[in-house]
Amino acid sequence: MSADGGGRTYPISGAVRDAHGDPVPGVAVAIADGPGPFPDIAALTGADGRFSFAVSTEGVYTVQGTAADGRRTQASVEVGTRGTTPAATSASVELRLD
Repeated sequence: MSADGGGRTYPISGAVRDAHGDPVPGVAVAIADGPGPFPDIAALTGADGRFSFAVSTEGVYTVQGTAADGRRTQASVEVGTRGTTPAATSASVELRLD
C-alpha cells in the first residue's frame, strides 16, 4: 500500500541528453527530493538515454542524473492529483547534461 493510502503508483520516465540533444547512456537517475517515502534506488539510462521508475506518493519530485564522469543535472516533475487540479498521473522529464 502506498504512503497516501491509495495503493497507487505514479510512473516517472524520461531521457538524459547532452548539450547537442544526443542520448546519454549509463547515467544513474534517482529521486533527490520529494514527498516521502520514495525509493532509494537509481535507474541507469539505456543506450537510448531513457529511464523509468515509479513512486507511491503524489507530489513534486526532484529527479537527478549523475553521469560516470561526475556531471550532474536535475529537474522537477509533478505526479498525482492535487486538490481539484489534476496533475499527470504519470510524468515525463528530460534531463540535460552540459
